Amino acid sequence: MSTHHPERRLAVRSSRPDPVRWLTVMVVFSHRTIRWSLTRRTMLWMIGLVAGFSALAMIGSGYGFWATKKIMSFGRLQKETQEQQEQLRSSLDQAQALEAEVATLRQQHTELLKLLDPKAPAVAPLPAPSGQPAPAPTPTPPGVQERLSRLRQDLDYTAKQAAVVRARMEPVLRAWAHTPSIPPTAGYLSSGFGVRVNPFSRSNEAGDGLLGYHTGIDISNAIDTPIQATADGEVEEAGWMDRYGWGVRIRHNGEQETLYAHMNHVNVKTGQKVSRGDILGTMGRSGNATGVHLHYEVRLNGKPTNPQPYLRLQRQWVRALGKKS
Repeated sequence: MSTHHPERRLAVRSSRPDPVRWLTVMVVFSHRTIRWSLTRRTMLWMIGLVAGFSALAMIGSGYGFWATKKIMSFGRLQKETQEQQEQLRSSLDQAQALEAEVATLRQQHTELLKLLDPKAPAVAPLPAPSGQPAPAPTPTPPGVQERLSRLRQDLDYTAKQAAVVRARMEPVLRAWAHTPSIPPTAGYLSSGFGVRVNPFSRSNEAGDGLLGYHTGIDISNAIDTPIQATADGEVEEAGWMDRYGWGVRIRHNGEQETLYAHMNHVNVKTGQKVSRGDILGTMGRSGNATGVHLHYEVRLNGKPTNPQPYLRLQRQWVRALGKKS
């Protein structure tokens, strides 16, 4: 009996868990054995990474399915843009309406002057012959003088208001026309602005590492989806742009410019004047692109800024003007 005790103690010792090695995988060949051990911490890290990537994949798939249903046709986008611009124009026509009112008041003023003295000649009357009394002036109809006085006051006030409104509106309209404020194309947002994981090591606009800084937003849709200018401006660059592929860069004012990249076709030329809504080209996958999409940038003083607030700017203005009216 005593001779078997050491073997039992050895079996008990070998069955105890190793405090360092949590899992060991062995592959036995006829001439060698390969052993691979994992610690508990390493195993938890692997499980966490697998779970994290699975969750990201599920979220991405779900977002892609949701965004696909939210895709807006470009025709509908252009129609909505035109309707918003018409609402803006109708809401910002106060100066023209006041000037029309001034013209009407001036016409009424002229008519009242004629009513005061309908027989008055266009030139000064000749003096009466010597020895004859001068003709008596035409009597003023009752109430006309008071009405004329009020009309003159209204005319002066309205003219001043029209001048003030026009002075305020002209710089606002000029700045508004040259401010990016509408979506550049139809589709769904496939990549946002800021830090992101590179689709492949050399595709990022600002680096070749695993993590890079995305200097714009990506909008995905079918190939040859039209792309429109988001504000008035002048084309400063149109053609092949290295990693951006076929693209267009527009200068809108002294501070702002926009970039449209990875296009399939470019329809404008350098130096061309464009207006908000003009077609610049079509969506593609030229340059460093993993799929069909538009890379859209808004640059402020040469530095990229988040374009997403600019996509809703015109709609927000329309709503604000609607509330005021």
